[in-house]
Amino acid sequence: MKLHPIVGRTACYTVIGAICAAANNVMMILGDFVGVHYLPMMLVSFGVVTPMGYLLHARFTFRERPSLPSFLRFASGVAAGFPLSLLLMAILCTGLGLPVALAFPITTIMLFVWNYASAHWAIRRHLRLH
Repeated sequence: MKLHPIVGRTACYTVIGAICAAANNVMMILGDFVGVHYLPMMLVSFGVVTPMGYLLHARFTFRERPSLPSFLRFASGVAAGFPLSLLLMAILCTGLGLPVALAFPITTIMLFVWNYASAHWAIRRHLRLH
């Protein structure tokens, strides 16, 4: 029995997304542990996890050859989610007083759908669901 392409792609995206989310969360939590504010750590994490996520998604999720234009689209999609992520962190950490170790995983889960749609558009250049 062969899975519909969107099911397989979504499953692969979820696994790679979880790897990237774990790397992102580890960097954020370790940064907080050593006393670095979440804003600079978000920038560092963006610089590390974005290229890693792009290469993994291009190769395995979407089975497309990596290219500079699609990487720039991918990075712009991630960057577009950055203000939302920062806003959520400000609300959860600064506003509600939650620790980064709790706030960042919540933020990660909330951004999953946005990241899936923007990665799909960036790498495949359209949002075709087949």
